[in-house]
Amino acid sequence: MKKIAMTLAILIVAAVVAVPTFIYSGVFNVAATWEEPRPIAWLLHSTYANSVAARANDIQVPENLGSREQVLQGARNFVAMCSGCHTPPGLSETPGSAGLNPPPPDLTEIIPHRTQAEAFWVIKNGVRMTGMPAFGPTHDDAELWALVAFLDQMSDATPEAYATLVAQAKRNAPADDGHDHRHGTEADTAEPGGHDSASSEDHGEPGHHKAGQSSTSAPASNDSGHGAPGHHDQGSPSQPARPADDGHDHQH
Repeated sequence: MKKIAMTLAILIVAAVVAVPTFIYSGVFNVAATWEEPRPIAWLLHSTYANSVAARANDIQVPENLGSREQVLQGARNFVAMCSGCHTPPGLSETPGSAGLNPPPPDLTEIIPHRTQAEAFWVIKNGVRMTGMPAFGPTHDDAELWALVAFLDQMSDATPEAYATLVAQAKRNAPADDGHDHRHGTEADTAEPGGHDSASSEDHGEPGHHKAGQSSTSAPASNDSGHGAPGHHDQGSPSQPARPADDGHDHQH
Protein backbone atom coordinates (compact mmCIF):
# COMPACT_ATOMS: atom_id res chain seq x y z
CA MET A 1 0.00 0.00 0.00
CA LYS A 2 2.88 2.35 0.81
CA LYS A 3 4.42 1.65 -2.60
CA ILE A 4 1.19 2.50 -4.38
CA ALA A 5 0.81 5.78 -2.46
CA MET A 6 4.43 6.70 -3.14
CA THR A 7 4.03 5.95 -6.87
CA LEU A 8 0.88 8.09 -7.09
CA ALA A 9 2.61 10.96 -5.27
CA ILE A 10 5.56 10.82 -7.71
CA LEU A 11 3.22 10.81 -10.72
CA ILE A 12 1.30 13.81 -9.37
CA VAL A 13 4.49 15.79 -8.76
CA ALA A 14 5.77 14.87 -12.23
CA ALA A 15 2.50 16.04 -13.81
CA VAL A 16 2.55 19.31 -11.85
CA VAL A 17 6.07 20.00 -13.14
CA ALA A 18 5.65 18.63 -16.67
CA VAL A 19 2.40 20.39 -17.66
CA PRO A 20 3.57 24.00 -17.02
CA THR A 21 6.93 23.16 -18.60
CA PHE A 22 5.17 21.92 -21.73
CA ILE A 23 2.86 24.96 -21.87
CA TYR A 24 5.54 27.61 -21.41
CA SER A 25 8.26 25.94 -23.49
CA GLY A 26 6.47 26.60 -26.78
CA VAL A 27 7.47 23.16 -27.97
CA PHE A 28 3.96 22.35 -29.24
CA ASN A 29 3.48 23.50 -32.84
CA VAL A 30 0.13 25.30 -33.22
CA ALA A 31 0.55 25.94 -36.98
CA ALA A 32 -2.35 24.80 -39.16
CA THR A 33 0.23 23.47 -41.60
CA TRP A 34 1.50 20.93 -39.07
CA GLU A 35 -0.10 17.51 -39.40
CA GLU A 36 -0.67 15.67 -36.15
CA PRO A 37 0.72 12.15 -35.79
CA ARG A 38 -1.96 9.53 -36.32
CA PRO A 39 -2.44 8.69 -32.63
CA ILE A 40 -3.07 12.37 -31.81
CA ALA A 41 -5.38 12.79 -34.82
CA TRP A 42 -7.34 9.71 -33.70
CA LEU A 43 -7.55 11.01 -30.14
CA LEU A 44 -8.86 14.42 -31.24
CA HIS A 45 -11.37 13.06 -33.76
CA SER A 46 -12.66 10.36 -31.41
CA THR A 47 -13.11 12.93 -28.63
CA TYR A 48 -15.01 15.20 -31.02
CA ALA A 49 -17.26 12.43 -32.40
CA ASN A 50 -18.20 11.09 -28.99
CA SER A 51 -18.80 14.57 -27.58
CA VAL A 52 -21.18 15.45 -30.43
CA ALA A 53 -22.99 12.10 -30.22
CA ALA A 54 -23.56 12.49 -26.48
CA ARG A 55 -25.00 16.00 -26.82
CA ALA A 56 -27.14 15.25 -29.87
CA ASN A 57 -28.70 12.18 -28.28
CA ASP A 58 -31.77 14.03 -26.99
CA ILE A 59 -32.38 16.19 -30.08
CA GLN A 60 -35.71 15.43 -31.77
CA VAL A 61 -35.58 15.53 -35.59
CA PRO A 62 -38.68 17.33 -36.98
CA GLU A 63 -41.17 14.94 -38.57
CA ASN A 64 -41.59 17.12 -41.66
CA LEU A 65 -37.85 17.40 -42.32
CA GLY A 66 -37.13 17.32 -46.05
CA SER A 67 -40.01 19.29 -47.57
CA ARG A 68 -39.22 20.93 -50.92
CA GLU A 69 -39.53 24.46 -49.53
CA GLN A 70 -37.27 23.56 -46.62
CA VAL A 71 -34.61 22.04 -48.91
CA LEU A 72 -34.60 25.13 -51.15
CA GLN A 73 -34.20 27.41 -48.11
CA GLY A 74 -31.36 25.17 -46.94
CA ALA A 75 -29.68 25.44 -50.34
CA ARG A 76 -29.72 29.24 -50.14
CA ASN A 77 -28.37 29.13 -46.60
CA PHE A 78 -25.63 26.68 -47.57
CA VAL A 79 -24.36 28.88 -50.43
CA ALA A 80 -24.23 31.92 -48.15
CA MET A 81 -23.05 30.33 -44.90
CA CYS A 82 -21.21 27.08 -45.61
CA SER A 83 -19.99 26.69 -49.19
CA GLY A 84 -16.79 28.66 -48.58
CA CYS A 85 -15.47 25.80 -46.42
CA HIS A 86 -17.53 22.73 -47.34
CA THR A 87 -16.71 22.44 -51.04
CA PRO A 88 -19.74 21.70 -53.25
CA PRO A 89 -19.53 18.96 -55.89
CA GLY A 90 -17.81 20.07 -59.09
CA LEU A 91 -16.11 23.08 -57.51
CA SER A 92 -12.60 23.51 -56.18
CA GLU A 93 -11.57 24.39 -52.64
CA THR A 94 -11.38 28.05 -51.67
CA PRO A 95 -8.06 29.42 -50.36
CA GLY A 96 -9.60 29.49 -46.88
CA SER A 97 -10.87 25.91 -46.87
CA ALA A 98 -7.62 24.57 -48.33
CA GLY A 99 -5.71 26.00 -45.34
CA LEU A 100 -7.94 24.66 -42.56
CA ASN A 101 -6.70 21.98 -40.17
CA PRO A 102 -8.55 19.72 -39.65
CA PRO A 103 -9.85 19.94 -43.24
CA PRO A 104 -13.62 20.55 -43.43
CA PRO A 105 -15.58 17.70 -45.03
CA ASP A 106 -16.92 18.28 -48.54
CA LEU A 107 -20.66 18.83 -48.90
CA THR A 108 -21.31 15.20 -49.87
CA GLU A 109 -19.32 13.92 -46.87
CA ILE A 110 -21.18 15.76 -44.10
CA ILE A 111 -24.30 13.66 -43.49
CA PRO A 112 -22.95 10.14 -44.19
CA HIS A 113 -20.58 10.50 -41.23
CA ARG A 114 -23.16 11.71 -38.70
CA THR A 115 -26.88 11.58 -37.95
CA GLN A 116 -29.28 14.42 -38.74
CA ALA A 117 -29.42 15.31 -35.04
CA GLU A 118 -25.61 15.42 -34.85
CA ALA A 119 -25.43 17.62 -37.97
CA PHE A 120 -27.94 20.02 -36.40
CA TRP A 121 -25.99 20.15 -33.13
CA VAL A 122 -22.71 20.91 -34.93
CA ILE A 123 -24.30 23.63 -37.09
CA LYS A 124 -25.97 25.23 -34.07
CA ASN A 125 -23.08 25.01 -31.60
CA GLY A 126 -19.95 24.88 -33.78
CA VAL A 127 -16.77 23.00 -32.92
CA ARG A 128 -13.96 24.83 -31.18
CA MET A 129 -10.44 24.79 -32.64
CA THR A 130 -11.67 23.54 -36.04
CA GLY A 131 -12.88 26.68 -37.83
CA MET A 132 -16.53 25.52 -37.57
CA PRO A 133 -18.56 28.48 -36.23
CA ALA A 134 -21.74 28.29 -34.15
CA PHE A 135 -24.72 29.52 -36.16
CA GLY A 136 -27.16 29.16 -33.26
CA PRO A 137 -26.56 32.70 -31.93
CA THR A 138 -27.39 34.25 -35.33
CA HIS A 139 -29.99 31.90 -36.85
CA ASP A 140 -33.15 30.26 -35.53
CA ASP A 141 -33.67 26.51 -35.38
CA ALA A 142 -35.94 26.47 -38.45
CA GLU A 143 -33.14 27.88 -40.61
CA LEU A 144 -30.66 25.37 -39.22
CA TRP A 145 -33.00 22.41 -39.79
CA ALA A 146 -33.44 23.65 -43.37
CA LEU A 147 -29.68 23.33 -43.76
CA VAL A 148 -29.82 19.76 -42.42
CA ALA A 149 -32.61 18.92 -44.89
CA PHE A 150 -30.49 20.24 -47.75
CA LEU A 151 -27.37 18.39 -46.57
CA ASP A 152 -29.37 15.17 -46.30
CA GLN A 153 -30.51 15.47 -49.91
CA MET A 154 -27.00 16.29 -51.13
CA SER A 155 -25.23 13.31 -49.54
CA ASP A 156 -24.75 11.65 -52.94
CA ALA A 157 -25.36 14.61 -55.26
CA THR A 158 -23.64 15.05 -58.61
CA PRO A 159 -22.28 18.48 -59.65
CA GLU A 160 -25.22 18.83 -62.03
CA ALA A 161 -27.79 18.01 -59.35
CA TYR A 162 -26.21 20.47 -56.94
CA ALA A 163 -26.04 23.30 -59.51
CA THR A 164 -29.65 22.71 -60.60
CA LEU A 165 -31.01 22.74 -57.05
CA VAL A 166 -29.05 25.87 -56.06
CA ALA A 167 -30.17 27.70 -59.21
CA GLN A 168 -33.80 26.80 -58.47
CA ALA A 169 -33.39 27.89 -54.86
CA LYS A 170 -32.12 31.29 -55.99
CA ARG A 171 -34.99 31.73 -58.44
CA ASN A 172 -37.54 30.85 -55.74
CA ALA A 173 -35.98 33.05 -53.07
CA PRO A 174 -38.42 35.41 -51.30
CA ALA A 175 -38.02 39.06 -52.22
CA ASP A 176 -36.93 39.74 -48.64
CA ASP A 177 -36.50 36.92 -46.13
CA GLY A 178 -35.33 39.27 -43.40
CA HIS A 179 -31.72 38.13 -43.51
CA ASP A 180 -28.67 39.40 -45.33
CA HIS A 181 -26.96 36.07 -45.89
CA ARG A 182 -24.06 37.69 -47.75
CA HIS A 183 -22.62 38.76 -44.37
CA GLY A 184 -20.62 41.48 -46.12
CA THR A 185 -18.37 39.07 -48.02
CA GLU A 186 -20.31 38.07 -51.12
CA ALA A 187 -20.84 40.42 -54.04
CA ASP A 188 -24.44 41.35 -54.88
CA THR A 189 -25.27 39.14 -57.85
CA ALA A 190 -28.68 40.55 -58.71
CA GLU A 191 -28.65 42.66 -61.87
CA PRO A 192 -31.38 45.17 -62.86
CA GLY A 193 -34.22 43.24 -64.42
CA GLY A 194 -34.06 40.36 -61.96
CA HIS A 195 -31.31 38.36 -63.67
CA ASP A 196 -28.98 36.29 -61.56
CA SER A 197 -25.56 37.08 -62.96
CA ALA A 198 -23.80 34.58 -60.70
CA SER A 199 -25.91 31.48 -61.24
CA SER A 200 -24.26 28.34 -59.97
CA GLU A 201 -24.74 26.80 -63.40
CA ASP A 202 -22.64 29.46 -65.12
CA HIS A 203 -20.19 30.96 -62.66
CA GLY A 204 -19.99 28.63 -59.69
CA GLU A 205 -19.91 30.36 -56.30
CA PRO A 206 -17.85 33.15 -54.75
CA GLY A 207 -14.34 31.92 -54.03
CA HIS A 208 -14.77 28.66 -55.92
CA HIS A 209 -13.74 27.55 -59.39
CA LYS A 210 -15.20 24.67 -61.31
CA ALA A 211 -13.01 21.59 -61.00
CA GLY A 212 -10.27 21.67 -63.60
CA GLN A 213 -10.70 25.40 -64.27
CA SER A 214 -7.67 27.67 -63.92
CA SER A 215 -7.91 29.98 -60.93
CA THR A 216 -5.76 32.60 -62.64
CA SER A 217 -7.81 33.25 -65.76
CA ALA A 218 -8.50 36.96 -66.07
CA PRO A 219 -12.13 38.13 -66.06
CA ALA A 220 -13.52 39.50 -69.29
CA SER A 221 -13.38 43.26 -69.67
CA ASN A 222 -16.52 45.04 -68.47
CA ASP A 223 -17.28 48.21 -70.41
CA SER A 224 -20.92 48.42 -69.39
CA GLY A 225 -20.23 51.06 -66.76
CA HIS A 226 -21.55 49.01 -63.86
CA GLY A 227 -18.28 48.99 -61.93
CA ALA A 228 -17.51 46.25 -59.40
CA PRO A 229 -20.20 43.69 -58.52
CA GLY A 230 -22.52 44.98 -55.85
CA HIS A 231 -21.49 48.64 -56.33
CA HIS A 232 -22.99 51.47 -58.39
CA ASP A 233 -21.05 54.10 -60.26
CA GLN A 234 -22.04 57.45 -58.79
CA GLY A 235 -19.57 59.58 -60.65
CA SER A 236 -16.56 58.54 -58.60
CA PRO A 237 -13.10 59.03 -60.12
CA SER A 238 -11.91 56.20 -62.30
CA GLN A 239 -10.10 53.48 -60.40
CA PRO A 240 -6.54 52.46 -61.21
CA ALA A 241 -6.51 49.58 -63.64
CA ARG A 242 -6.06 46.16 -62.07
CA PRO A 243 -3.51 43.79 -63.52
CA ALA A 244 -5.10 41.40 -65.99
CA ASP A 245 -3.67 38.47 -64.04
CA ASP A 246 -1.71 38.80 -60.82
CA GLY A 247 -1.69 35.05 -60.12
CA HIS A 248 -4.04 35.23 -57.13
CA ASP A 249 -7.74 34.74 -56.62
CA HIS A 250 -8.50 37.44 -54.08
CA GLN A 251 -12.23 36.66 -53.93
CA HIS A 252 -12.50 34.56 -50.79
